[in-house]
Amino acid sequence: MDTKLIKEVTDWLKTTDLAEFCYEKDGNCIEVKTQEALPEPAAFACSLTAVTAPAIGIYHAADKGQNIALTEGQLIEQGAPLGVVETVSKKHKITAPVSGKLRVITVREGAVVEFGLPLFFIEPREC
Repeated sequence: MDTKLIKEVTDWLKTTDLAEFCYEKDGNCIEVKTQEALPEPAAFACSLTAVTAPAIGIYHAADKGQNIALTEGQLIEQGAPLGVVETVSKKHKITAPVSGKLRVITVREGAVVEFGLPLFFIEPREC
C-alpha cells in the first residue's frame, strides 16, 4: 500500500464534509472514517460499577466456615464482603466498592478467574 496515497486521501478527506470514504484500486482498499462516522454511545441515566478480580485464581463466595449467599437484586453496603480469590500463596478479599443494588453476578463458586475479570456489577444508590 502506498503511504503517499494514504496521506493524500486523508488530507483530501479533511477538506470535505464526508464522514466515511472507501477507495479501491488494483486490489488494495483504503477505508477511512472520521469521528462523525462513529456511532454515538448510548446514554444511560445510571452506570453500573464493575467489581473485578484482584488476581488470577479461584473464586470462593466465602472463606471456609463462612456462608455468604449473594443474589442479584440484593442491596449491599459499601465494604460488604463479596468473596475471595484464592491464589497459590494468598487469599484476596473482594468487597463492594459502593453501596447499592447487586445487579449482575458473573462468577460462580469455584470458578477460575483472571485479573481484571468483572465478577459483579453494582448499581450505586445515587441512581
